[in-house]
Amino acid sequence: MQLGKLIKYHRTRQGITQKELANGICSISYLSKIENGSITPNNDVIKLITSRLNISIQKDNDNNDEIKEKIFYWYRLIKERDKEKAKQKWKELENIYYTTSNLEAKQLLAVMKFIYEITFNNINQVKETYEKVKEAKSLFDNETLYYFYKFESLYFYYLNDLNAALVSLKQCEKIYDKIDLIDYDLYYNLSFFYKKTYQMQKSNYYAYTLLTLAQKNINIKFIINANMILAANYIRLGEYNSAEEILLKLKENVERNNVQITALIHHNLGYIYYQWNNLDKALNHLETALEYHINEFDKIDTLFILALVYNAKGNKDKLDIIISKGKQLANKLNYKKFIYKFYILEKKIAKKTLDLSFISKLEKEIVPYFEESGEKNELMRHLKLLGDIYYQRRQYKNSAEYYSRTHHLYTNTFRIEDFI
Repeated sequence: MQLGKLIKYHRTRQGITQKELANGICSISYLSKIENGSITPNNDVIKLITSRLNISIQKDNDNNDEIKEKIFYWYRLIKERDKEKAKQKWKELENIYYTTSNLEAKQLLAVMKFIYEITFNNINQVKETYEKVKEAKSLFDNETLYYFYKFESLYFYYLNDLNAALVSLKQCEKIYDKIDLIDYDLYYNLSFFYKKTYQMQKSNYYAYTLLTLAQKNINIKFIINANMILAANYIRLGEYNSAEEILLKLKENVERNNVQITALIHHNLGYIYYQWNNLDKALNHLETALEYHINEFDKIDTLFILALVYNAKGNKDKLDIIISKGKQLANKLNYKKFIYKFYILEKKIAKKTLDLSFISKLEKEIVPYFEESGEKNELMRHLKLLGDIYYQRRQYKNSAEYYSRTHHLYTNTFRIEDFI
Protein backbone atom coordinates (compact mmCIF):
# COMPACT_ATOMS: atom_id res chain seq x y z
CA MET A 1 0.00 0.00 0.00
CA GLN A 2 1.41 3.39 -0.96
CA LEU A 3 0.82 5.85 1.86
CA GLY A 4 0.81 8.87 -0.46
CA LYS A 5 -1.91 7.41 -2.69
CA LEU A 6 -4.03 6.63 0.36
CA ILE A 7 -3.72 10.18 1.71
CA LYS A 8 -4.51 11.73 -1.70
CA TYR A 9 -7.49 9.41 -2.18
CA HIS A 10 -9.11 10.36 1.14
CA ARG A 11 -8.22 14.04 0.78
CA THR A 12 -9.86 14.35 -2.65
CA ARG A 13 -12.89 12.27 -1.59
CA GLN A 14 -13.47 14.65 1.30
CA GLY A 15 -13.04 17.72 -0.91
CA ILE A 16 -10.02 19.00 1.04
CA THR A 17 -7.32 20.98 -0.77
CA GLN A 18 -3.62 20.37 -0.23
CA LYS A 19 -3.41 23.81 1.39
CA GLU A 20 -6.16 22.96 3.89
CA LEU A 21 -4.67 19.58 4.77
CA ALA A 22 -1.10 20.87 5.09
CA ASN A 23 -2.05 23.92 7.19
CA GLY A 24 -0.16 23.79 10.50
CA ILE A 25 1.38 20.40 9.72
CA CYS A 26 3.79 20.82 6.82
CA SER A 27 4.30 22.85 3.66
CA ILE A 28 2.11 22.29 0.61
CA SER A 29 5.13 21.16 -1.42
CA TYR A 30 6.05 18.65 1.30
CA LEU A 31 2.49 17.24 1.24
CA SER A 32 2.65 17.04 -2.54
CA LYS A 33 5.85 14.99 -2.30
CA ILE A 34 4.18 12.67 0.22
CA GLU A 35 1.23 12.15 -2.11
CA ASN A 36 3.35 11.40 -5.17
CA GLY A 37 5.52 9.00 -3.19
CA SER A 38 8.81 10.83 -3.56
CA ILE A 39 9.35 11.07 0.23
CA THR A 40 8.32 9.11 3.31
CA PRO A 41 7.21 11.39 6.17
CA ASN A 42 8.04 10.76 9.82
CA ASN A 43 5.47 9.19 12.13
CA ASP A 44 4.45 12.51 13.72
CA VAL A 45 3.49 14.02 10.36
CA ILE A 46 1.59 10.84 9.41
CA LYS A 47 -0.39 10.93 12.65
CA LEU A 48 -1.32 14.60 12.19
CA ILE A 49 -2.39 14.12 8.55
CA THR A 50 -4.41 10.95 9.17
CA SER A 51 -6.01 12.51 12.24
CA ARG A 52 -7.17 15.50 10.19
CA LEU A 53 -8.54 13.14 7.54
CA ASN A 54 -10.08 10.96 10.26
CA ILE A 55 -8.56 7.77 8.85
CA SER A 56 -6.32 5.00 10.12
CA ILE A 57 -3.37 3.69 8.16
CA GLN A 58 -2.31 1.11 10.72
CA LYS A 59 -1.67 -2.32 9.24
CA ASP A 60 -3.13 -5.18 11.23
CA ASN A 61 -1.02 -8.05 9.93
CA ASP A 62 -1.57 -10.39 12.87
CA ASN A 63 -4.92 -11.66 11.62
CA ASN A 64 -4.40 -11.02 7.89
CA ASP A 65 -4.29 -14.70 6.92
CA GLU A 66 -7.37 -15.49 9.00
CA ILE A 67 -9.40 -12.65 7.44
CA LYS A 68 -8.31 -13.55 3.91
CA GLU A 69 -9.28 -17.17 4.51
CA LYS A 70 -12.79 -16.02 5.46
CA ILE A 71 -12.99 -13.72 2.43
CA PHE A 72 -12.02 -16.43 -0.03
CA TYR A 73 -14.42 -18.90 1.60
CA TRP A 74 -17.12 -16.28 0.96
CA TYR A 75 -15.92 -15.96 -2.65
CA ARG A 76 -16.26 -19.73 -3.07
CA LEU A 77 -19.87 -19.56 -1.86
CA ILE A 78 -20.52 -16.75 -4.36
CA LYS A 79 -19.02 -18.76 -7.24
CA GLU A 80 -21.17 -21.72 -6.23
CA ARG A 81 -24.19 -19.35 -6.25
CA ASP A 82 -25.14 -20.45 -2.74
CA LYS A 83 -27.12 -17.30 -2.02
CA GLU A 84 -28.26 -18.10 1.52
CA LYS A 85 -24.84 -19.14 2.83
CA ALA A 86 -23.16 -16.24 1.01
CA LYS A 87 -25.63 -13.82 2.57
CA GLN A 88 -25.00 -15.22 6.06
CA LYS A 89 -21.23 -15.04 5.56
CA TRP A 90 -21.47 -11.40 4.46
CA LYS A 91 -23.14 -10.50 7.76
CA GLU A 92 -20.02 -11.75 9.55
CA LEU A 93 -17.63 -10.11 7.11
CA GLU A 94 -19.53 -6.82 7.10
CA ASN A 95 -18.65 -6.39 10.76
CA ILE A 96 -14.98 -7.06 9.96
CA TYR A 97 -15.16 -4.58 7.07
CA TYR A 98 -16.27 -1.73 9.34
CA THR A 99 -14.01 -2.56 12.30
CA THR A 100 -10.71 -3.88 10.91
CA SER A 101 -7.67 -1.64 10.59
CA ASN A 102 -6.27 -4.04 7.99
CA LEU A 103 -6.51 -1.90 4.85
CA GLU A 104 -5.65 -4.66 2.39
CA ALA A 105 -8.39 -6.88 3.84
CA LYS A 106 -10.87 -4.01 3.77
CA GLN A 107 -10.17 -3.36 0.08
CA LEU A 108 -10.30 -7.03 -0.87
CA LEU A 109 -13.64 -7.27 0.91
CA ALA A 110 -14.95 -4.27 -1.03
CA VAL A 111 -13.96 -5.95 -4.30
CA MET A 112 -15.54 -9.26 -3.25
CA LYS A 113 -18.74 -7.41 -2.35
CA PHE A 114 -18.72 -6.18 -5.95
CA ILE A 115 -18.87 -9.75 -7.33
CA TYR A 116 -21.42 -10.66 -4.62
CA GLU A 117 -23.75 -7.97 -5.98
CA ILE A 118 -23.04 -8.87 -9.61
CA THR A 119 -23.95 -12.49 -8.87
CA PHE A 120 -27.12 -11.99 -6.85
CA ASN A 121 -28.49 -8.55 -7.86
CA ASN A 122 -29.85 -7.09 -11.07
CA ILE A 123 -26.84 -5.79 -13.00
CA ASN A 124 -28.34 -2.30 -13.21
CA GLN A 125 -28.31 -2.12 -9.40
CA VAL A 126 -24.55 -2.67 -9.21
CA LYS A 127 -23.39 0.59 -10.82
CA GLU A 128 -23.03 2.54 -7.56
CA THR A 129 -20.92 -0.21 -5.97
CA TYR A 130 -18.80 -0.44 -9.13
CA GLU A 131 -18.09 3.29 -9.17
CA LYS A 132 -17.03 3.27 -5.51
CA VAL A 133 -14.70 0.31 -5.95
CA LYS A 134 -13.29 1.69 -9.21
CA GLU A 135 -12.52 5.01 -7.50
CA ALA A 136 -10.24 3.24 -4.99
CA LYS A 137 -8.42 0.91 -7.42
CA SER A 138 -5.21 2.97 -7.41
CA LEU A 139 -4.76 1.88 -3.79
CA PHE A 140 -5.11 -1.86 -4.42
CA ASP A 141 -2.25 -4.35 -4.17
CA ASN A 142 -1.77 -6.64 -7.19
CA GLU A 143 -3.98 -9.44 -5.88
CA THR A 144 -6.94 -7.16 -5.13
CA LEU A 145 -6.43 -5.31 -8.43
CA TYR A 146 -6.47 -8.64 -10.27
CA TYR A 147 -9.84 -9.56 -8.79
CA PHE A 148 -11.19 -6.08 -9.45
CA TYR A 149 -10.41 -6.34 -13.17
CA LYS A 150 -11.74 -9.91 -13.28
CA PHE A 151 -15.06 -8.85 -11.78
CA GLU A 152 -15.13 -5.67 -13.85
CA SER A 153 -14.95 -7.83 -16.99
CA LEU A 154 -18.02 -9.78 -15.82
CA TYR A 155 -19.80 -6.52 -15.02
CA PHE A 156 -19.23 -5.30 -18.59
CA TYR A 157 -20.17 -8.71 -20.01
CA TYR A 158 -23.55 -8.65 -18.27
CA LEU A 159 -24.03 -5.12 -19.62
CA ASN A 160 -23.39 -6.66 -23.07
CA ASP A 161 -20.21 -4.63 -23.63
CA LEU A 162 -17.84 -7.37 -24.76
CA ASN A 163 -15.13 -5.02 -25.94
CA ALA A 164 -14.87 -3.39 -22.50
CA ALA A 165 -14.96 -6.84 -20.88
CA LEU A 166 -11.96 -7.90 -22.94
CA VAL A 167 -10.01 -4.75 -22.01
CA SER A 168 -10.52 -5.60 -18.33
CA LEU A 169 -9.47 -9.22 -18.84
CA LYS A 170 -6.30 -8.16 -20.63
CA GLN A 171 -5.47 -6.07 -17.55
CA CYS A 172 -5.91 -9.26 -15.50
CA GLU A 173 -3.51 -11.06 -17.78
CA LYS A 174 -0.84 -8.38 -17.23
CA ILE A 175 -1.09 -8.79 -13.45
CA TYR A 176 -1.47 -12.60 -13.43
CA ASP A 177 2.25 -13.45 -13.40
CA LYS A 178 2.84 -11.05 -10.50
CA ILE A 179 0.60 -12.95 -8.08
CA ASP A 180 0.72 -16.45 -6.62
CA LEU A 181 -2.41 -17.84 -8.23
CA ILE A 182 -3.65 -20.50 -10.65
CA ASP A 183 -6.87 -19.16 -12.13
CA TYR A 184 -8.49 -21.24 -14.85
CA ASP A 185 -11.24 -18.62 -15.14
CA LEU A 186 -8.82 -16.13 -16.70
CA TYR A 187 -8.07 -18.26 -19.75
CA TYR A 188 -11.61 -19.58 -19.98
CA ASN A 189 -13.11 -16.09 -19.98
CA LEU A 190 -10.54 -14.77 -22.46
CA SER A 191 -11.32 -17.64 -24.80
CA PHE A 192 -15.07 -17.27 -24.29
CA PHE A 193 -15.15 -13.50 -24.81
CA TYR A 194 -12.94 -13.69 -27.91
CA LYS A 195 -15.32 -16.35 -29.24
CA LYS A 196 -18.26 -14.04 -28.63
CA THR A 197 -16.50 -11.23 -30.52
CA TYR A 198 -15.71 -13.67 -33.35
CA GLN A 199 -11.94 -13.51 -32.90
CA MET A 200 -11.47 -17.21 -33.46
CA GLN A 201 -7.67 -17.34 -33.56
CA LYS A 202 -7.35 -15.63 -30.18
CA SER A 203 -10.18 -17.70 -28.75
CA ASN A 204 -8.49 -20.93 -29.80
CA TYR A 205 -5.15 -19.75 -28.40
CA TYR A 206 -6.61 -19.23 -24.94
CA ALA A 207 -8.70 -22.41 -25.15
CA TYR A 208 -5.55 -24.43 -25.83
CA THR A 209 -3.72 -22.53 -23.05
CA LEU A 210 -6.56 -23.46 -20.70
CA LEU A 211 -6.55 -27.07 -21.89
CA THR A 212 -2.80 -27.40 -21.30
CA LEU A 213 -3.04 -25.94 -17.79
CA ALA A 214 -6.08 -28.08 -16.90
CA GLN A 215 -4.47 -31.28 -18.20
CA LYS A 216 -1.27 -30.52 -16.28
CA ASN A 217 -3.25 -30.19 -13.03
CA ILE A 218 -5.86 -32.84 -13.93
CA ASN A 219 -8.75 -30.40 -13.65
CA ILE A 220 -11.57 -32.28 -15.36
CA LYS A 221 -14.03 -29.37 -15.26
CA PHE A 222 -11.80 -27.06 -17.29
CA ILE A 223 -10.59 -29.83 -19.62
CA ILE A 224 -14.26 -30.19 -20.56
CA ASN A 225 -14.80 -26.41 -20.76
CA ALA A 226 -11.79 -25.93 -23.04
CA ASN A 227 -13.02 -28.66 -25.38
CA MET A 228 -16.51 -27.11 -25.42
CA ILE A 229 -15.09 -23.79 -26.58
CA LEU A 230 -12.93 -25.49 -29.23
CA ALA A 231 -16.01 -27.36 -30.51
CA ALA A 232 -18.03 -24.12 -30.62
CA ASN A 233 -15.22 -22.41 -32.52
CA TYR A 234 -15.08 -25.25 -35.06
CA ILE A 235 -18.83 -24.80 -35.56
CA ARG A 236 -18.42 -21.08 -36.21
CA LEU A 237 -15.67 -21.82 -38.72
CA GLY A 238 -17.85 -24.41 -40.48
CA GLU A 239 -15.61 -27.31 -39.43
CA TYR A 240 -18.60 -29.40 -38.39
CA ASN A 241 -16.88 -32.79 -38.54
CA SER A 242 -14.17 -31.69 -36.12
CA ALA A 243 -16.78 -30.18 -33.79
CA GLU A 244 -18.93 -33.31 -33.89
CA GLU A 245 -15.93 -35.51 -33.05
CA ILE A 246 -15.13 -33.46 -29.92
CA LEU A 247 -18.76 -33.28 -28.80
CA LEU A 248 -19.45 -37.02 -29.20
CA LYS A 249 -16.37 -37.84 -27.10
CA LEU A 250 -17.48 -35.40 -24.42
CA LYS A 251 -21.01 -36.82 -24.53
CA GLU A 252 -19.71 -40.28 -23.65
CA ASN A 253 -17.81 -38.97 -20.62
CA VAL A 254 -20.03 -36.30 -19.09
CA GLU A 255 -23.63 -37.19 -19.94
CA ARG A 256 -25.84 -36.99 -16.82
CA ASN A 257 -22.84 -36.13 -14.62
CA ASN A 258 -22.87 -32.45 -15.59
CA VAL A 259 -26.33 -31.21 -16.49
CA GLN A 260 -25.29 -27.83 -17.89
CA ILE A 261 -22.49 -29.23 -20.10
CA THR A 262 -24.76 -32.05 -21.28
CA ALA A 263 -27.34 -29.48 -22.37
CA LEU A 264 -24.72 -27.52 -24.33
CA ILE A 265 -23.37 -30.68 -25.97
CA HIS A 266 -26.83 -31.60 -27.25
CA HIS A 267 -27.50 -28.00 -28.30
CA ASN A 268 -24.33 -27.87 -30.41
CA LEU A 269 -24.92 -31.32 -31.91
CA GLY A 270 -28.44 -30.20 -32.79
CA TYR A 271 -27.06 -27.15 -34.55
CA ILE A 272 -24.54 -29.26 -36.51
CA TYR A 273 -27.23 -31.67 -37.71
CA TYR A 274 -29.45 -28.72 -38.65
CA GLN A 275 -26.62 -27.42 -40.83
CA TRP A 276 -26.31 -30.88 -42.40
CA ASN A 277 -30.11 -30.87 -42.99
CA ASN A 278 -30.49 -33.94 -40.80
CA LEU A 279 -33.55 -32.35 -39.22
CA ASP A 280 -34.93 -35.30 -37.23
CA LYS A 281 -31.56 -35.90 -35.60
CA ALA A 282 -31.27 -32.17 -34.92
CA LEU A 283 -34.70 -32.14 -33.24
CA ASN A 284 -33.78 -35.09 -31.04
CA HIS A 285 -30.67 -33.34 -29.68
CA LEU A 286 -32.30 -29.94 -29.31
CA GLU A 287 -35.28 -31.35 -27.40
CA THR A 288 -32.84 -33.19 -25.13
CA ALA A 289 -30.92 -29.94 -24.59
CA LEU A 290 -34.14 -28.24 -23.45
CA GLU A 291 -34.69 -31.00 -20.88
CA TYR A 292 -31.23 -30.46 -19.39
CA HIS A 293 -30.93 -26.66 -19.55
CA ILE A 294 -30.76 -24.93 -16.17
CA ASN A 295 -29.56 -21.60 -17.61
CA GLU A 296 -32.47 -19.68 -19.13
CA PHE A 297 -30.21 -17.67 -21.45
CA ASP A 298 -28.90 -20.92 -22.98
CA LYS A 299 -32.48 -22.17 -23.25
CA ILE A 300 -33.42 -19.19 -25.45
CA ASP A 301 -30.57 -20.07 -27.83
CA THR A 302 -31.82 -23.65 -28.14
CA LEU A 303 -35.40 -22.45 -28.72
CA PHE A 304 -34.15 -20.26 -31.56
CA ILE A 305 -32.37 -23.18 -33.30
CA LEU A 306 -35.49 -25.31 -32.75
CA ALA A 307 -37.50 -22.61 -34.52
CA LEU A 308 -35.12 -22.79 -37.48
CA VAL A 309 -35.51 -26.57 -37.63
CA TYR A 310 -39.33 -26.50 -37.47
CA ASN A 311 -39.35 -23.78 -40.13
CA ALA A 312 -37.15 -25.97 -42.36
CA LYS A 313 -39.52 -28.92 -41.78
CA GLY A 314 -42.53 -26.73 -42.61
CA ASN A 315 -44.21 -27.54 -39.28
CA LYS A 316 -46.04 -24.23 -38.70
CA ASP A 317 -47.90 -25.30 -35.54
CA LYS A 318 -44.71 -26.32 -33.74
CA LEU A 319 -42.89 -23.29 -35.16
CA ASP A 320 -45.46 -20.87 -33.72
CA ILE A 321 -45.28 -22.52 -30.28
CA ILE A 322 -41.48 -22.41 -30.16
CA ILE A 323 -41.28 -18.79 -31.35
CA SER A 324 -43.86 -17.79 -28.75
CA LYS A 325 -41.87 -19.51 -25.97
CA GLY A 326 -38.60 -18.00 -27.16
CA LYS A 327 -39.99 -14.47 -27.40
CA GLN A 328 -41.63 -14.74 -23.99
CA LEU A 329 -38.41 -15.87 -22.31
CA ALA A 330 -36.27 -13.31 -24.16
CA ASN A 331 -38.58 -10.50 -23.06
CA LYS A 332 -38.68 -11.80 -19.49
CA LEU A 333 -34.87 -11.69 -19.31
CA ASN A 334 -34.63 -8.55 -21.47
CA TYR A 335 -32.21 -10.51 -23.66
CA LYS A 336 -32.08 -8.03 -26.55
CA LYS A 337 -29.94 -10.22 -28.77
CA PHE A 338 -32.69 -12.82 -29.05
CA ILE A 339 -35.54 -10.31 -28.90
CA TYR A 340 -34.07 -9.01 -32.17
CA LYS A 341 -33.28 -12.46 -33.60
CA PHE A 342 -36.83 -13.72 -33.08
CA TYR A 343 -38.19 -10.45 -34.50
CA ILE A 344 -36.10 -10.86 -37.66
CA LEU A 345 -37.01 -14.54 -37.97
CA GLU A 346 -40.73 -13.71 -37.84
CA LYS A 347 -40.31 -11.03 -40.50
CA LYS A 348 -38.43 -13.47 -42.73
CA ILE A 349 -41.11 -16.13 -42.32
CA ALA A 350 -43.84 -13.56 -43.09
CA LYS A 351 -41.78 -12.32 -46.08
CA LYS A 352 -41.84 -8.75 -44.78
CA THR A 353 -38.11 -8.01 -44.79
CA LEU A 354 -38.53 -5.53 -47.65
CA ASP A 355 -40.93 -3.36 -45.63
CA LEU A 356 -39.60 0.11 -44.85
CA SER A 357 -40.50 -0.22 -41.15
CA PHE A 358 -38.37 -3.38 -40.90
CA ILE A 359 -35.45 -1.79 -42.74
CA SER A 360 -35.59 1.26 -40.49
CA LYS A 361 -35.57 -0.86 -37.30
CA LEU A 362 -32.69 -2.94 -38.64
CA GLU A 363 -30.62 0.12 -39.53
CA LYS A 364 -31.40 2.39 -36.60
CA GLU A 365 -31.79 -0.05 -33.72
CA ILE A 366 -30.60 -3.59 -34.36
CA VAL A 367 -27.30 -2.97 -36.18
CA PRO A 368 -26.22 -0.24 -33.69
CA TYR A 369 -26.99 -2.65 -30.83
CA PHE A 370 -24.65 -5.31 -32.22
CA GLU A 371 -22.01 -2.70 -33.06
CA GLU A 372 -22.00 -1.62 -29.43
CA SER A 373 -22.11 -5.15 -27.98
CA GLY A 374 -19.06 -6.31 -29.96
CA GLU A 375 -20.70 -9.51 -31.29
CA LYS A 376 -19.09 -9.39 -34.72
CA ASN A 377 -20.73 -12.54 -36.03
CA GLU A 378 -24.21 -11.12 -35.46
CA LEU A 379 -23.16 -7.73 -36.80
CA MET A 380 -21.80 -9.24 -40.03
CA ARG A 381 -25.01 -11.27 -40.46
CA HIS A 382 -27.22 -8.22 -40.14
CA LEU A 383 -25.07 -5.98 -42.32
CA LYS A 384 -25.24 -8.62 -45.05
CA LEU A 385 -28.99 -8.88 -44.59
CA LEU A 386 -29.31 -5.15 -45.23
CA GLY A 387 -27.13 -5.51 -48.33
CA ASP A 388 -29.41 -8.30 -49.59
CA ILE A 389 -32.55 -6.30 -48.85
CA TYR A 390 -31.35 -3.20 -50.69
CA TYR A 391 -30.23 -5.39 -53.60
CA GLN A 392 -33.74 -6.87 -53.81
CA ARG A 393 -35.17 -3.33 -53.72
CA ARG A 394 -32.76 -2.39 -56.55
CA GLN A 395 -31.17 0.30 -54.41
CA TYR A 396 -27.71 -0.77 -55.51
CA LYS A 397 -25.77 2.09 -53.94
CA ASN A 398 -27.11 1.26 -50.46
CA SER A 399 -26.62 -2.43 -51.15
CA ALA A 400 -22.97 -1.90 -52.10
CA GLU A 401 -22.40 0.16 -48.95
CA TYR A 402 -23.60 -2.65 -46.65
CA TYR A 403 -21.77 -5.35 -48.58
CA SER A 404 -18.62 -3.23 -48.27
CA ARG A 405 -19.12 -2.82 -44.50
CA THR A 406 -19.64 -6.59 -44.19
CA HIS A 407 -16.44 -7.30 -46.11
CA HIS A 408 -14.46 -4.71 -44.12
CA LEU A 409 -15.63 -6.19 -40.82
CA TYR A 410 -14.87 -9.72 -41.98
CA THR A 411 -11.34 -8.96 -43.16
CA ASN A 412 -10.54 -6.94 -40.03
CA THR A 413 -11.85 -9.77 -37.86
CA PHE A 414 -9.84 -12.55 -39.50
CA ARG A 415 -6.85 -10.50 -40.73
CA ILE A 416 -6.59 -12.51 -43.93
CA GLU A 417 -3.54 -11.60 -46.03
CA ASP A 418 -4.20 -10.68 -49.65
CA PHE A 419 -1.53 -11.93 -52.06
CA ILE A 420 -3.03 -10.62 -55.32
